[in-house]
Amino acid sequence: MNAPAALRLDRADRIYLRDIAEPATPMGVAQQRLMVIMLLFMLVSGVIAARLVQICLFSNNQGRSGLPAAGARGAIYDRNGVPLATTIKLWTVAINPRKVLGDREALAIKLAQLMPERSVQDYRRMLYSGKAFFYLRRPAPPELAAAVNALGDPGMVLLTEPRRLFPQGMLGGHILGYSQMTAHGLTGIGAERYFDADLAKGGSVNLSIDTRVQAALEDEIARRMSEVSAIGGAGVVLDADTGEVLGMASLPDINPNDPLKSARDPNNHDMINKVTLATYELGSTFKMLTFANAIEHGVITDWAKTYNVSSPLHIGSHTIHDDEPKHRALTVPEVMTFSSNIGTAQIAEEIGPDRVKAFFGAAHMFTPTQIELRERGTPQLPRDWGRATVMTTAFGHGIAVTPLHLAEAYAALANGGIWHPATLLRHEPGKPVPADRLVSEQTSAKMRQLMRLVVLQGTGTNANAPGLRVGGKTGTAEKIVNGHYVKNSNITTFAGAFPMDHPRYVVLVVLDDAKASKGTYGFKTAGWMTAPLAKRIIARIGPLLGIRPEDGKDVDESDLMPLILEKKVPGKNEVE
Repeated sequence: MNAPAALRLDRADRIYLRDIAEPATPMGVAQQRLMVIMLLFMLVSGVIAARLVQICLFSNNQGRSGLPAAGARGAIYDRNGVPLATTIKLWTVAINPRKVLGDREALAIKLAQLMPERSVQDYRRMLYSGKAFFYLRRPAPPELAAAVNALGDPGMVLLTEPRRLFPQGMLGGHILGYSQMTAHGLTGIGAERYFDADLAKGGSVNLSIDTRVQAALEDEIARRMSEVSAIGGAGVVLDADTGEVLGMASLPDINPNDPLKSARDPNNHDMINKVTLATYELGSTFKMLTFANAIEHGVITDWAKTYNVSSPLHIGSHTIHDDEPKHRALTVPEVMTFSSNIGTAQIAEEIGPDRVKAFFGAAHMFTPTQIELRERGTPQLPRDWGRATVMTTAFGHGIAVTPLHLAEAYAALANGGIWHPATLLRHEPGKPVPADRLVSEQTSAKMRQLMRLVVLQGTGTNANAPGLRVGGKTGTAEKIVNGHYVKNSNITTFAGAFPMDHPRYVVLVVLDDAKASKGTYGFKTAGWMTAPLAKRIIARIGPLLGIRPEDGKDVDESDLMPLILEKKVPGKNEVE
């Protein structure tokens, strides 16, 4: 039978309501719960990810050590790309006693076994101190870090910290200086301090130094210091055409990897940079400057002219004498080759005070050098430029400059007359080189002849490296300590260049208080102390720099040689 319409509607409604109210199965409940958990997990993960992004982008990134994180400090390279300074990451072991969960007594024993520089009692005091942080080993070797990590206690802290490394050890210590932080250099010395702003930003620095030249320079100076018991030594090798410093040594040196240890060493005397900071009276090496000044101003035109040096020269309270008197008149070339103070003083008097003073100024000897180091000495100048000053400064007495000042001047005398400021930065080809003209090309040509004559016939014969055409001048001066001259204590110098037919490199070496010995035949002048040192250095670095010994080449000094009336013949008593 057909049911009434009202009944059919009621049944349909009941069927619909029954379907909705039907209880869920166990599988359906599990699916709903899983969906809720997944939604919550995604929400939490999103919050964590957002927080990590915020930390990475906007946090100041304070480490657990409490030290601000630093970017990698830039590297320092030599002119050939050899690394001289770089930054590495090293492990640091620390402890946070507040987070220690294990047995503190047992942990103290284990720490003393791993790091025996402290006792068990020391570690126990740390662990019970209630403090939040202690450094235990800084830096730490990787194997120690692994052993500490194996302890498994949350109170142990392992950090990686940047540390400055100087791969070449002590090579160029005074040039590089030191820095134990990567964000900023310490109040130290050298290139690390001078270039700190660039290095701290991650920029690299390419120095003009050639590590091969630097190693030879340091090695030979140290060897000579040992032979003659000198308390200090210094040297510089300079490119005469660009002013680039290829090598600069000052001994005793510092160890950039451990500068404080170097400073504590009782055997290290006077550890300042003796090339750029220390000032000395450099003796007869200044005679080359006096002769260049005289030639430039027409005081020396007749090379056969003679100067009477038979007796000492008295000027007021000053007496000028020669170390090896000749007791006769000397020609102009002889005044130089025999290193006559009396003859040079007379030439300086003919030049006159104004031109003498002006020439020193033109040679940039009145101000510190422009080298890229903060360790730059200020020359010690005469208070007045009267007659006595003019005569004595002519042979390096009464005026004190750094060895680098003199090296710059010698480069100008040899290279055609152009003065260049010394630089520690590698010169980029094509870029102009700062320059001032000191003397004319003609004057420079005569100076090359004189430099070569001194090594062939004068006080510098012991600097004559075979085939390398060395030229230069020796200088011996009494050492000054606390404003007073010290008897029997000398500063001995050789300044020169090679090869003299086309000078490329200037070499200047200084020894502090070298002692006479059998090897120097009882002499302690520069001709026996620093001239042999220069010879060794030049013989080693010449081939490295592309200058091979050639006996058939030389500067032509034939027009001056006949004016030297006493020819020197190398004898068996000369040192190597």
